[in-house]
Amino acid sequence: MSIPYSADDDKSKDLTTHQHDPTTLVVISETIEEPTTHRAQLNILGEYAGNEDHDALRAIEVPTNKWTRRYRSVAFQMVILAVLAFSGPSMSNAISALGGGGLATPYTANAASATQYSVSSVFAMFGGPIIGVIGIPVACMIGAMGFPLSGSGFYVNSKYGIQWYLIFAKALYGITSSFLYIAEAAAIISYPEEHRRGFYISIWVGMRNVGSIIGGAITLGLNITRKGAGGVSVNTYLAFLGMECIGLPAAFLMTKTKKVVRSDGYGVPMLPRKSWRREVKLLWEHHKQRRTLLLIPVYVLTYFGDGVWGTYLSLHFSVRSRALSSLVAPLSALLINPLFGMILDMKSVGPRKKGLIAFWIWTVPSAAMLIWVMINLHWFGNQPTSVRLDYTARWVAMWLPYWIYNVNAWMSQTLVYWMLGQFASDVTTNARTGGVFRAWETVGQAVSYGINSHTTNKYIPFGIYIGIFLLAMPGWYMTLLEVPVETKVRGVVEEVEDVDGPGVKKLDEATA
Repeated sequence: MSIPYSADDDKSKDLTTHQHDPTTLVVISETIEEPTTHRAQLNILGEYAGNEDHDALRAIEVPTNKWTRRYRSVAFQMVILAVLAFSGPSMSNAISALGGGGLATPYTANAASATQYSVSSVFAMFGGPIIGVIGIPVACMIGAMGFPLSGSGFYVNSKYGIQWYLIFAKALYGITSSFLYIAEAAAIISYPEEHRRGFYISIWVGMRNVGSIIGGAITLGLNITRKGAGGVSVNTYLAFLGMECIGLPAAFLMTKTKKVVRSDGYGVPMLPRKSWRREVKLLWEHHKQRRTLLLIPVYVLTYFGDGVWGTYLSLHFSVRSRALSSLVAPLSALLINPLFGMILDMKSVGPRKKGLIAFWIWTVPSAAMLIWVMINLHWFGNQPTSVRLDYTARWVAMWLPYWIYNVNAWMSQTLVYWMLGQFASDVTTNARTGGVFRAWETVGQAVSYGINSHTTNKYIPFGIYIGIFLLAMPGWYMTLLEVPVETKVRGVVEEVEDVDGPGVKKLDEATA
């Protein structure tokens, strides 16, 4: 069996012709023997993929109109995903960053968030089959429809004391947000070129933080004079609610996946559509993989700290210091995470080595953070329960572990998405793996908020957090050792009719 040269390997005559002739549908180049490592990459879900190359680039017709070409570009799709991240998850994160959703006590907010993530975990698990049926743009639209539910729930509870609506709204938001989770996971892994994936992921993660920065600035402005305990101003939630309404119009600007054009003139890797039954079977096979089993604790860990740290802020810090935290922490993540993404895009270092470097950059501060916070909890245990730290020197020492968590949470997302992209590039497979990731991630969030909505022992949540951390690190490290040493070989496929149907065939020697 032979495969064509990767487009990344040959930048001379064939690729140049493809880039300058927008009507070219087929790229013909000489063939080379398929290396053993490439055959291993095709062995997805424990079965040989046959003629399905999960990393094959698609030769598509490039629009001649420059505005159409820009509209269908990967960069524009990333901008839309960033706007959706800003309008939805970012606003939700900004409210969570207030500590207990900004309410006077964190327990109702924690119960509502636990409900949201419990529902999300069920729907997100079926990411592959869902994306295979409705596609990424429609999934984004469904996700954006639910954005205002989160802000409205907190507003109604804060103004009128109606707790049941907050929990009901968060449950509905859990359903709609799961569609966005799986859509953005598939797109963010599959759309970007190999050497730009880390950058795009970090920018997308950064846009989630931009929303938190804006929300944090609004929150700080509305609550700057409030030194003691209590909930944030009711008007705070109205500001968030307005920004949550931006997402739906933006979602309608998404381009169909089969029409997205990369900067090198190729389309996004896609495989022929499979039946729902087949997709569910592949999902089950994926869950039985050794790699998936190793990564489940990692998935649970990534955002497990949200409920834990939100409760920590709510119980020990003043309203305005929590508001300041909601501004400073995401601003720091916005500045640091792109640098982390640059490490993952280094061309001079192989994928495995880059992944291991990033792993240790993340692990060492995370371990220090968990030790530090246990020392802080001991100090708080010797203080009156009414103590709420304001802007003091002691506040800095007590708050810095949360700052490390906030920055490292986004870095962990960047590393996980980048790592998953090293094992397959096509949209359907990445929707499946991304859906599993987001499902278990939301399980971690549901458990975290659920624990913090009931327990008053502040050591228990952090003790569980440390246990998951210790369980996750060996599996994460072993999975990174499976990342290819060298950059993957990219094949080329010809688009004949409809990439979503049977009209996709691989170029071989006979075609050439």
